[in-house]
Parts: sequence; C-alpha cells; structure tokens
Amino acid sequence: MSNTIRRMGTAAAADRSFTLDEAKAIVAKARENGVVSASEKTALRAIMTQYKDTFQGGALEALKALVEPQLPPLPPPGAQTVNLTPAGSDRSVFLNANGVFTANADGTPPRTDLELGDAVFRAAEAADNARTPLLGTASKDLRGKTFEQLKVSLARVTADGTPPAGMDVKQALQLRASAGAVLLDLINASSEPELRGPAAKTYEALVRAETDPRLRENLIFHLSNAPAATAGEVKAISDSLLKELAPTSPPYEKWFANGNKTVNLAWTVGEGEFWKGFTNYLKQNNFKPVGAENEYGVSTYEAKINKPGVGETTFRIQVKQGGTNILTPMNDAGVQMVGYDGHSNWGRAMTASVRNGPEATNQGDGKLIFYNLCVGKGVLDRVKEKYGNAQVVTTYAASNFYTDAQGQMTRGEGGQALMALVNGVAARADWTQLHAAMNEAADIGTGRTWDNYLTPISTQTREKVLDRDNDGQADYLDKHFNYSTFKVPEDTAREFAPVKQDRPASVLDGTKILVSANMINTLSEFSGILDRANADSKVIAGGWFEPKPGEPKDVVRFAEQKSKDGKSEYVMTFSARYAHMSEECIRATTAYEFNRYLQDSGKLRMSPEDAKLAGVVVFAQSLAVDEGYRDGEVFKNFLKRYNLPETISLSDVNSALGGHTGHNYAGDAAVIAKLKTAIGPQVVASLARPEVGVPVTII
Repeated sequence: MSNTIRRMGTAAAADRSFTLDEAKAIVAKARENGVVSASEKTALRAIMTQYKDTFQGGALEALKALVEPQLPPLPPPGAQTVNLTPAGSDRSVFLNANGVFTANADGTPPRTDLELGDAVFRAAEAADNARTPLLGTASKDLRGKTFEQLKVSLARVTADGTPPAGMDVKQALQLRASAGAVLLDLINASSEPELRGPAAKTYEALVRAETDPRLRENLIFHLSNAPAATAGEVKAISDSLLKELAPTSPPYEKWFANGNKTVNLAWTVGEGEFWKGFTNYLKQNNFKPVGAENEYGVSTYEAKINKPGVGETTFRIQVKQGGTNILTPMNDAGVQMVGYDGHSNWGRAMTASVRNGPEATNQGDGKLIFYNLCVGKGVLDRVKEKYGNAQVVTTYAASNFYTDAQGQMTRGEGGQALMALVNGVAARADWTQLHAAMNEAADIGTGRTWDNYLTPISTQTREKVLDRDNDGQADYLDKHFNYSTFKVPEDTAREFAPVKQDRPASVLDGTKILVSANMINTLSEFSGILDRANADSKVIAGGWFEPKPGEPKDVVRFAEQKSKDGKSEYVMTFSARYAHMSEECIRATTAYEFNRYLQDSGKLRMSPEDAKLAGVVVFAQSLAVDEGYRDGEVFKNFLKRYNLPETISLSDVNSALGGHTGHNYAGDAAVIAKLKTAIGPQVVASLARPEVGVPVTII
C-alpha cells in the first residue's frame, strides 16, 4: 500500500499542481482498510517533503491531518452530549455530538492522548458490560461520526509505529484494544450495510495489523461470538480470522515442507515414577530405542508409521526427566513437538518452564506444545502469553495413570493421548479428528462429562480459562482486552465498592462465580486449614443474589445443604452489587469469605486472630496463583474493605506462605505462626476485636 501511495503522490505532483482533490484521493487510499500503518505514514511524509512546493490550497493540510492526527475538536455550542453510563455501574463516560468519547459531562473532548486513551478505555469497559450494544440507541449520524473518531484514534497508535509523545507502548496497545472493543460494539449496533461493512473491514485490518498475539486472539474470538457475525460480510471476515485462532490442523505445511517426512518430538517426563512407564509404553507401540537407554540422560526412540494415501512418516522422540525445563527446545528448528508427562506441582512445573524457556522471536510459530499434567488449563494462559503463536494441547482436569506395587507408572492417559496424536499426525488428520481420538484414548478417568484434552479447536473452553490480558477476568467474558489500565489504583479501589447493576441478578453472567467456587475447592486441597472441612471439593457455585431491603450487606453467602449422597456441600452466592468486580478479586474474596464462614459456623475451631490470618493467607495464595498484575493494589484495597490492619504487607504474607509444611501451599498452622511473628504482637492482638476482619458497611 505504501508504494501505491508514493506512486499516487508522484502522479499528483507531475504537473506541479498538487490539488486538494488529489490529496483527498491519497487520504482515502491510505484509510481504505481503516488502519494507517507506519510505512504508509512514512510514504505520506516523504510526499509532503518532496513535493512541498506543489501543494494547492488545503492539500498539504489534508495529508498532515492523516500523518499527525489532531486531538478531537470541541463540539458545537449547545450540542447534546450522551451519558453512556447513566446507571453508574461503570465509570462515567460520555459521547459528544462529534462522536468523541470523553470523561467530561459537558462534552469537552480529551486534551491529551492519555485522556483520550482513558475515555476510550471507559467506553470499552461500558461496552463490555452492556447487555445490548452500548451505541445501539445512538443515531446513524452519531454512530458514523463515532466510527470516524475511532479511526482517528487507531491512526495515533498503529501496531508497527512509535506511540505518540506522552504515551508508552503498553498504553498504545491499550488504546488499540479499547478502540477494538468499541468498534465491535459499533458493528453490532449498526445494521446499515454502509456503516457495518466499513466498520467490519476496519476491525479486520486492526486484527491483521496487530503484532501482539494476545490482543489479536481476543479480538478474533469476540468477533466470532458477535451477533453481527452470523451472516453476510461480517461472518465472512470472522470465518477468515477464526482460522488463525482455531487452526484446522497442526502446522503440517511447515513440518512437511520440502519433502520432509520426519517429526521430531522433545519430551520431558516427570522425575520419579514416570520414566519407566512412559518409555515402556513407547516400546509397546512399536517405538524402538536408538542407541542406549538412559533414565538419567536423554534416550531416543523411533517409529515408522505408514498410512494409506500418505505413505511413511518417521517419528523420533527424545525423552528426558525434568520439570522446570520442559520448553527448552522451543527455539530448536529441528523440533516440531515439545511435550511433558508428569505431575503439575501446583502448576509450577509449567510455570517454571515458561519462565526458563527461551524467548522465541516468532512466539512459537510452527510448534505444537503438548503438556500432560493435572489441570493443565490452569497455566495455559501463561504458556500462550510467551508462545502465543504455538498450537497447544493440554488437560482440562486431572490426568490419571496406573502404578505398580513400587509406585511406578505402568500406563497413563498422557501416553495414550500422545499415541493417538502420533497416529493422527501420520494420517495427516485435522484437529477435529485428532481431538476426538485423543479424548477417546484417555480412558482411565471415570465419570467424565467433558473432553479432558483441550486442543486448538476447544475455542469456547480455552477462552473460559485464558486471561490473556491478566486483568483477572476470563477471556470468555472479557470483550475488552485490559492490558494496562490508565488508572490502576482508581479502578481497583472501585471493585471493592458495591454498585447497583443496570440489569437483574438473574440475568448476570455467573462464570466468574463458577471459576471462584472451583478455586476455593482447589485451594482447599492444598490448605492445612480449609481441608478440615472441604477436602473433597464441596463448594458449588450458586450464582448472584440481589440484596433485599433490610438484609445484611453481605458480599458472599454460603449455605450448607445435603447432596444426593447425603454428604454436606456448600452453595456459594455472590452479591450482584459486586458483579463489576474482576475474576481476580472475586476469587480471592470468596476464598477469604469461605474461611470466615467456616470459622463463624464452628467448622474451624481457631482463635479469632488465627482464623482471620488464615483468611488473609488464603486470599494472598489466590492472588499468587492467578496471573494478575495488580496483586499489591488488590491486597491493599482488600485490607481496607475488610477493616484489617493495613500494616500487614503482602510481602510478609507471601514470605510466611513459603514456610508451609508438606503440600499445604495455601497455608497451615506453620504459615500462621510465621506470619504472626512477622507482623508483631500488637497487630496480632488487634485482630481479636470483633469488628476487625469483617466487611466495612457501605451504604
């Protein structure tokens, strides 16, 4: 496109009279797909410099406006400004008569790029939370103006260019993300082809130009789920983009290029009981050792598989033991698949491996990662954050295996699923076939009502466990990629304040509550305190409740009931007044409240001081095992909201957690004792007061 623009500029200046109409034609060409790239801006600047003495009235200004877009103009005197958040459930944002988003009630536009970013951010948050399109009630004319202003905003922060003065790279990324979320809202709100079509093309251009794979994936997923994407041009664009998000097959075109017929696998097994069973299973499936086998080194196995219509494919797998270096081969051009079969160690096996893994300039493009461990979905977000272009297979829940009398693995679902994958690759099967075969092969688990192996086509499930922007909210819910809020302390403080929502509790999405209930159950398994009452995952998500007049201003409620087998279970409901709270905050808050409920109901028999510290500890552990970036702000606002001593530092709590015994990563008596020493006797004594550790009443 930049070469086309240069040629148009040369032609326009050939007669020494560069007219306004010719400049407008160049502007239209540059904005054809809705996103003006850095290379196109470079071409425009070159034209402005080279032919500066040929410009006629207004021509130079037209090009300048595209290269250096100005901040939005003032609205006409007396023009109407629309309040987009009248219910108050989101931070205030307004839309003025020029289609400009602003935090000013009188419609005064943002004065700086940072103010512009904050205003569009607020609009995107409101659009994300709106039940119907935020711009659905705006006139066609106003929506058209809004579209033009969104294009101006995007022109300021192109993915391949330097952010404007005063804005860093993260804030530029955030402005693109926010503009994308609002643009999607505009697409859903606009049924007119003359507006919806161009808006969809601009959205497509935004996605294709985006260099951050996390934002690109978020934009693709939510376009695919948009009401507007069910038919017509928007559907065609969505279907095309969705192939990037959910590839139809492994990267065969890269693996088998230039006549290659060999697939190399770099495989790590967990230390201890896995090596013998895994390697024996390989040999049972016609893999033969290449050279000597060495349990404490690297052993190589090879099999040749012949499939009708494909021919022979050689699979060579190198096996070693480990747990924190699984992803070391990610930059090895000769390796197609990188895998692991072993314990998760609370997710730390993959967490450490991601941290220790090499930076990949192509973010893992062409690689397939298959890590088999319990609840692999829990660290999928971190894996995809570093290797966003890799295809990934992992587990939804536990992966089971059999052991012999000595505790050594004899057969495991990981090996079974791997052989199904290998045989499918040999046949060049697509992901639909591979997904079915892998899940059918994993037959050790009983009573599953779900596919335990998540593959690249598990789009809906993956989005429920991914949080690509690390804001604590699953991507499934999060249409607004929230990477770097412009006002982190203000936004975080607001989460702990009750807000009357703009729709009934009965229709609010309850996924965050489900995730939080599951987190309580997981934390309980690794807590020497919560496991006294909840060793077998008894907490069930019960959705939102709307507080009635005169009722206590509870944040969370638990109700004990009997299950069908006569055992106790706890139904957890969350106040709809906190539906705006991020998943990160809800998870940690429910963990604290469950600890408080168990103490108040007599199921924990601890001193008030120890019980409250146990709640603080499990709150901090919940923050530690999510991937949010606001831990300090969240913890500080939690202490304030629950009337806890603000001298308790998160660093002291995390340090105390390091003193746990056994597998009690989420706390035990040893952790509480260490924390009491750290905070001192005066702070400990203050915890005995009944008003400490309970939510401060907010009207």
